Amino acid sequence: MRKVHDREPSRLWRTRNVWTFSLASLFSDWGHEMVTALLPGFFTLLGAPVIALGLTEGISNVAQAWAGLWGGQENDRQVRRHSIIIVGYILTGVKALIAVVTWWPWVVLLRTIGWLGRGARGPIRDAYIAEEVPSEHVGKAYGLREAFDTAGAVLGPLTAALLITFWSARTLIAFSAIPAALTVVVILKLQKMPAPTMSTSTWEPSRGPISWPLSFKKYRIATVVFTAGYLAPTFFILRVWNSGVSLGPLSAHMIALFLYTLHNMAYAASAYPVGRLADRTPSHVLLVTGYSLWAAAVIGFVFDQSSIVGWVVLFLATGVATGMIEVGQKMVTVRLVESSMRGRGLGQIAAVRGMGQLAAGVIMGILWTLANPASGFAVEAGLACLGIILVLRLGQTDS
Repeated sequence: MRKVHDREPSRLWRTRNVWTFSLASLFSDWGHEMVTALLPGFFTLLGAPVIALGLTEGISNVAQAWAGLWGGQENDRQVRRHSIIIVGYILTGVKALIAVVTWWPWVVLLRTIGWLGRGARGPIRDAYIAEEVPSEHVGKAYGLREAFDTAGAVLGPLTAALLITFWSARTLIAFSAIPAALTVVVILKLQKMPAPTMSTSTWEPSRGPISWPLSFKKYRIATVVFTAGYLAPTFFILRVWNSGVSLGPLSAHMIALFLYTLHNMAYAASAYPVGRLADRTPSHVLLVTGYSLWAAAVIGFVFDQSSIVGWVVLFLATGVATGMIEVGQKMVTVRLVESSMRGRGLGQIAAVRGMGQLAAGVIMGILWTLANPASGFAVEAGLACLGIILVLRLGQTDS
């Protein structure tokens, strides 16, 4: 009889936790992407200005990022990790309470609470996968989880698009509690707590600045600059809603929801192939490619498309670019820092991403409100291009 460690290497990376986190990501994203797709219209219903959408996206992303920084530290301590994962998924489901609010600042608060949960569990989940999977297959494992994650992100807006003519936005947001509950059930029933990779007694909190590699410090700067141009897709949805485009009986609102579904389908379809590619390609090359595609697509949003075909191309491009960016950023981080600092490294990148995305949301919201959408997209595209230049200056980032 063949022993477990004699199995084909191609099977060693499909661990129980990889499948568990993949399935949990599917249900979690199903719920929160349904809410995300409906937010632009919900803010309109509440009579909120566009800057309110920017603040909601920005503040919640910063909260997610700093929670990720804390979660990364807790991961490296290797205590309470399982509990943080469970509580994190529970908090993510709080967004369903948005269904009962009548004042937009409450949306900011509830979305922020949900994103705190996402941030805290993210680095721990990613570190679990990196610990269990052979290093030459980590990209595929991340890609598989991202594919399930985005499959849920397809189901979310698709559910909203198909049911919006029958149910109100409030009802659909409340409905997001069901996949959120299923997420918690999956984690409680299936997740396996891995053995610690180091003794908790050997980990000590830093008594001063952590000595990060110079290449990682440069990478953090490049990340925060690029993510200042990494817009939340809710702005793309709102752009289509305001365009007045129609297709037969489909209004601009329904078209926007279907286009967002298409964006997430492209993301889901690209995530796993991108993960496989990441195992064979220098990480910075993959990341620059994703960044470049994103910047080109944002430039396209500067122009008000007169044809639905133009919108389709842009949403497909942002979807593929997102898949490359999400996998690429993790792979660069994992390869730049030592394994004992991996959780904190992932948390650091999550933190600077949040800072950049806060800037993106505020800049876009202000320019959209005070000037016009085109000027906002132009500035965001410029920031993304500057981020590309900084990554290119890193040179070969793989260790």
